[in-house]
Amino acid sequence: MKKQILLRSALGFPLGVCISNGILLIFAVCFGEYFPCAPDCAARFGSEVAGAAVHFFLSGLVGAVFAGSSVIWEVESWSLLRATATHFCITTPTFWVVSLLLGWCGLNLWGALSYLGIFLAIYVSIWLSQYFAYRRKIEKINRNLPQ
Repeated sequence: MKKQILLRSALGFPLGVCISNGILLIFAVCFGEYFPCAPDCAARFGSEVAGAAVHFFLSGLVGAVFAGSSVIWEVESWSLLRATATHFCITTPTFWVVSLLLGWCGLNLWGALSYLGIFLAIYVSIWLSQYFAYRRKIEKINRNLPQ
């Protein structure tokens, strides 16, 4: 399992960078101006270049954590709820700290609550989609069992 975590993390790093830069490009198209990182990030790290470098590595870290922790979904002895809760507890602190450092969300009550609400909504969606996928898979297996 450790080898799978490392392999997935290594693959997740560039994926995290690509997704993050894709989001920046979408914002550029929508708002007509491209920023290599959030203005708060550039200010926090002293320049746009330093902010962009930090943005690159931290968005890669987020991708690595999400990808590496995906092995949780394959622990067959765990319930879907336990796997979801464990994945949530691993990814949420990482994503929140990175979000704060990169200026994606504010360090205030509204920023924290909206962040947590969005993240919870995403996880409920993941849980429901996985639940129904597993349910269909089990129904298919049961149909194929001899009566």
